[in-house]
Amino acid sequence: MSDQPPAGFDPNIAAFYAQAPEENRLASGDGLLELLRTRELIERHAPAPPGVVLDVGGAAGVYALWLADRGYVVHLVDASPRLVAEAQRRSNGRLASCQVGDARRLDFPDRTADVVLMLGARAARR
Repeated sequence: MSDQPPAGFDPNIAAFYAQAPEENRLASGDGLLELLRTRELIERHAPAPPGVVLDVGGAAGVYALWLADRGYVVHLVDASPRLVAEAQRRSNGRLASCQVGDARRLDFPDRTADVVLMLGARAARR
């Protein structure tokens, strides 16, 4: 795994995610509401497991690990090496892969996944 963001990735965004506590953001407050609502939408629209999920921008793996535990084969891609390492640590082998990558240039062939998650990036709070 690379310890650098993908080539051409905006250094300001990389710096933000290198320090933002993204791995705990969905554990309380507005983040918890986001987590529960997103899970509800995934359950409503995703095919039943087993299936292959590509979690693009998956950060520390909150959704990827939840889906893996439900029986999906999950690949996580994120531009932040720190968050990919955290996802890998939390995975304990449950994820099919965790890699640093750029959503604009994924290393997966077309028609690889049954579900692709690509949830919005969050803005820094001031």
